[in-house]
Amino acid sequence: MVSQTGGHGDFRLPNDVPAAIAAPLSYADRVGASALADGVDQVHLRVREQLRGGASQIKLMAGGGVSSDYDPIDVSQYTVAEFRAAVEDAENWGTYVAVHAYTPRAIRAAIEAGVRCIEHGQLMDEATAKLMGEKKIWLSVQPFVRDDDYVPLPNPVNRAKQEAMMAGTDSAIVWARRHGVRIALGTDRLRGTAEAARQSTDLVKFGRWFPPTEVLRMLTSGNAELLAMAGPRSPYQAGALGVVKARAYADLVLVDGDPTRDLALIGDPQRNFVVIMKDGAIIKNTSAAAAER
Repeated sequence: MVSQTGGHGDFRLPNDVPAAIAAPLSYADRVGASALADGVDQVHLRVREQLRGGASQIKLMAGGGVSSDYDPIDVSQYTVAEFRAAVEDAENWGTYVAVHAYTPRAIRAAIEAGVRCIEHGQLMDEATAKLMGEKKIWLSVQPFVRDDDYVPLPNPVNRAKQEAMMAGTDSAIVWARRHGVRIALGTDRLRGTAEAARQSTDLVKFGRWFPPTEVLRMLTSGNAELLAMAGPRSPYQAGALGVVKARAYADLVLVDGDPTRDLALIGDPQRNFVVIMKDGAIIKNTSAAAAER
């Protein structure tokens, strides 16, 4: 991800700032977690480095974040000119830019520059949702709400930002749906192996706002449509993604039950996903037919 100094991707320690001229790259930059860029020329440089390295899409930080320690959640990051530099480079490579953004100001600046996907958006207002619908801007949103799955951040400053973000989730999704915004279901939670299965519980939460068939459609063909905007940079070139037809990717899940009626079934994949096929290979098969063999 590409971030300005003091942005959501600036993970340097306090003693690393101010940076000396010609200072070495930060640790996060060296390990590929984030790339700091200030000004149009540096944005061009960092984005082109990502494309050179094989990036299928480009992500910039357009505003404050919950987990970052140095930026309030309400601040806007990057100028329209800086966003446009990234968009130009991405479009030259046949792909697009997505941004981390919560607030109307951050979202609108990104849209003005040609960004095609907003990630999060929980603090938007209805007018911004309407603009996104009109401009056919995607929203990759997460069902962050206060429930049994809520894990409060230990830092009280970050926890306050977390609470503010969660408070906006319901209205943001309602407005996005009302104004026809294309919604992708994704997450940026960093999970270890033991927590990976909990991603399915996040998907079930979307049943608060959408009927099961709509959630399943967004999760499959909808998300596939967003990824396809990467054009020739998309890693999915061998076949169609998100559809069931000849010569498409053979990624299939056989569910014990009808998730179009009971979305909760996908919340327990260990029990309810009896067959999982990836690229035509059977990864899991606990069906009765397999047991008989």
